[in-house]
Amino acid sequence: MAKISKDIVRYRSLRLAGYVIGFMLFYAPFDGFARFIDLFITPTQLYSIHEPCFRIPLHDLLLGNMGEAGPVSLIAFGLLLVVSLFFGPLFCGKLCPAGALPEYLSRLVPDRFKIDWPKHIPATPIRYGFFAGFLLAGVVGISEHCSYCNFYVFDLFVQTVTTGHLPVYSISLILTFLVWFFIMGIFTQGGRGFCNFLCPVGACSNLVHVLGVHIPWTWRLRVGQPSCVHCGRCTKVCPMSCLTLTDHALKLDRHRCILCQECQHTCPAKAISYGRGEVK
Repeated sequence: MAKISKDIVRYRSLRLAGYVIGFMLFYAPFDGFARFIDLFITPTQLYSIHEPCFRIPLHDLLLGNMGEAGPVSLIAFGLLLVVSLFFGPLFCGKLCPAGALPEYLSRLVPDRFKIDWPKHIPATPIRYGFFAGFLLAGVVGISEHCSYCNFYVFDLFVQTVTTGHLPVYSISLILTFLVWFFIMGIFTQGGRGFCNFLCPVGACSNLVHVLGVHIPWTWRLRVGQPSCVHCGRCTKVCPMSCLTLTDHALKLDRHRCILCQECQHTCPAKAISYGRGEVK
C-alpha cells in the first residue's frame, strides 16, 4: 500500500504542476501560449484571455465565419481537436485551471455539504444538449457567450485577487461565477459540476475523443475487467463521477471522462491503464 500511496502523491503533484503550466499558458501576466504563437505570426498588441479562446472557432465553424477568429484562437482550437482525437481530452484533465480550481477547493469541503449531481441528473445528455444549445445560439443571433464562460470568469477572478480591484461584472457574469465556483464547484462532489454539464469545450473534446476511440491505435483509458477487485476506490476519486461499479463490471462513461487518471493511480489492482486500443 505504501508504494501505491507514493505513486498517488507523485502523480497528483505532477497533475497540479500541469494546471500551473496551464495557468501560465493562458492567463495574464504570462499569456505564454499567445506570446509563443506571436513569434511566428503578426504580433498581438494586446494580450487577453479571449485570444486563445476555444469557443470562438466553435461558433464561427458553424456559421461559416472561421476567418473572423484570430490566428491564436484557431491554432489553440486546432490543437485541442488533434489532441482530443488521438490522445483524449487531456486539456481538461491536465491543463485547464478553470476546471481545476473548484476541483481542488472542493476537497476542503466536507462531503455532507456536497452534491453528486450525476447521481441525480443524467449528465451526458444534458452536457451534449447544452453544447448543442451553445452552437445553435449563434444561429439565432445570441453572441454573449463570454458572459457564461467559466474560463473568462476565472480570468476576472484572478484580476480581482492580483490587483485588488473589482472588475465590472454583469448580472450574467455574477451568476456564472456563483454556478461555476459555488453551486457546481466547491459544493459539488469532485468539484467539476460545471465541466460535467455546462462546458462546451469539454463536450467538444469528449465528442471528438469518443470518435477517436474507434481508431485502434489512438490512446484512451482502458479498464481491465478481469483484474478489477471491485473495491470502488476509483469511483470515489473520479472528479467527473463517470465511473460506475456494478456487481458485474466497472463502467466508464467516455463522454465525460477528462483523463485526469486519478482512478488509474488509485486502483490497487492496476486494472485501469492508459494506452492504445482496448485491454485484451
